[in-house]
Amino acid sequence: MRRKIGFEFVAIIFFAMLAFIIGGFFIVRNNFNDVTQYNLETYLEIMKSEYNHNPTPTYIVDKYEEVEDYIRITFIDSTGVVLVDSLAEDLENHINRPEIQNVGTTYIRQSDTLDIEMMYLAYEFDDGNYLRLAIPTSSMLPFTNDFVILSIIIGVVIITITFFIGQALINNAMYPLKEIKIILRNVNKGEYKEILPVKKQDEINGLLTEINDINQLIAKNISSLTSEKEKNDFLLNHMNQGICVLDNNGLIVMINQNLRELYRFNIDINLNKDYRFLFRNSDVQQYIKNAYEKQTNTNTILNIRERYYSVSINYLEKNWLNSPCVILLYTDITDIKNIENLKKDFFDNASHELKSPLTSILGSSEIILQGMSGDEKTKEDLIKRISEEAKRMNNLVMDMLTLSKYENQIQIQNKTNIDIDKVLNDVISSLKRQIEKRDIKLNINSKSDYINANYDEMFQLIKNLLENAVKYGKDSGEVSIDVLREDSNLVIKVSDDGIGIPKSDQSRIFERFYRVDKARSKLTGGTGLGLSIVKHITLNYGGHIELDSIEKQGTTITIYIPSNQIKIK
Repeated sequence: MRRKIGFEFVAIIFFAMLAFIIGGFFIVRNNFNDVTQYNLETYLEIMKSEYNHNPTPTYIVDKYEEVEDYIRITFIDSTGVVLVDSLAEDLENHINRPEIQNVGTTYIRQSDTLDIEMMYLAYEFDDGNYLRLAIPTSSMLPFTNDFVILSIIIGVVIITITFFIGQALINNAMYPLKEIKIILRNVNKGEYKEILPVKKQDEINGLLTEINDINQLIAKNISSLTSEKEKNDFLLNHMNQGICVLDNNGLIVMINQNLRELYRFNIDINLNKDYRFLFRNSDVQQYIKNAYEKQTNTNTILNIRERYYSVSINYLEKNWLNSPCVILLYTDITDIKNIENLKKDFFDNASHELKSPLTSILGSSEIILQGMSGDEKTKEDLIKRISEEAKRMNNLVMDMLTLSKYENQIQIQNKTNIDIDKVLNDVISSLKRQIEKRDIKLNINSKSDYINANYDEMFQLIKNLLENAVKYGKDSGEVSIDVLREDSNLVIKVSDDGIGIPKSDQSRIFERFYRVDKARSKLTGGTGLGLSIVKHITLNYGGHIELDSIEKQGTTITIYIPSNQIKIK
């Protein structure tokens, strides 16, 4: 705009100067014509006076010889014969020349004799002779040329000065508009800055006031919309569900971060492309097609990279643009699926574990009730078997209740400062019969440390560890128990020299009902829940477990309880 204004400004000055020069040229020329005519009339009067005193044409021509370069003097008789001419000889008859035909009238014409343009004026004397004076119009050229050249030089100077002054004035006038441009650009970012008034520019100031008001309103709206968009983007990209919106033509118009990461979707390349670029599953494609054609809603479950997703495909008649669309909502239900699987496994395992002793109890009691037991010794064996299987069932149910309690425990209750050494001794006393039965040698390395904990939970933890070591250790073998401090942790380490655990089973031994040696576990009366109880008690105290086991050499399980749970007496 500034360049255009500058160009137009210079063009106006240029054409004005051109008009001035041309007009001046014609005015100067006319003025010179008037001056030349006046000179002719003056010289004519002088020549008339000379002729009246001495009517000799040659005398007069010779007398004014010094001005013949400027003025041409011609005497013609009444018949048109040239008597004398100051610039030529042997001339043709001049009776038909317009200045002779119209004496007293000035004429400008091309001279047939000299071939130059001249101004003519004639006078008729009483004797019938004619006096004709002529001045070349070329005598005006030097001054006219000087005038034109000087006018051009002055015009160039004026145009140059005007250009720079105009640029300065334009820049001064355009400065507020530059500031407006910068501020309007910032308005796109929601930033508002008031444009200050310009001195001595009331017209622009009125415009600036209006622009300031509009800027403030636009900036406020843009800031509000940007904030709302950022809030919506934040919510969409941080929700634990995947969302994708397809427009009426099946093009992807919106997809949040969750779904982009799930499908490794490049939003810069694939946005506004057909949904088949994203959803390659044939069932999903068919459900989307049905949603468009039949306006139906569908729910399905997909397995994507070892995770389960509940997918809801819904048809909506209007989206934010008031046009039909399809929305896909992905919800990660892997944890729910895992819980369902865990519940199923739990009930399957619990049913299996309870089925065996129940079958034995029912079978033994049926034999006794029907009097088929025979002698008293057989009957006594059957009653003993019923008692053992009932105890086994009781142990299983109690362990299941204990495990359920620790799994669902939110906060540890009844915490007191307990001597871990005393807990260890109580555990050993409760397992004394089993230890002696298998001739196990205990190696105890423990100091009298106190821990702020629930006594029953610590008893359960150490008992299950020690009982597991006794059951799976070698007959007449050794079991070591170490209680110590390490890196501000209370460490409980139980080792045996038994059958060990294969590497393929080590990651699963803390699962419910999992047994490495099912036959031996059945003989020893194990429920398969002991180590799972140990795991959940440890986790409830913020601790962790380490397992070190070599098959046929033995197993070491180490419990670490954080220092914030330890209290020294």
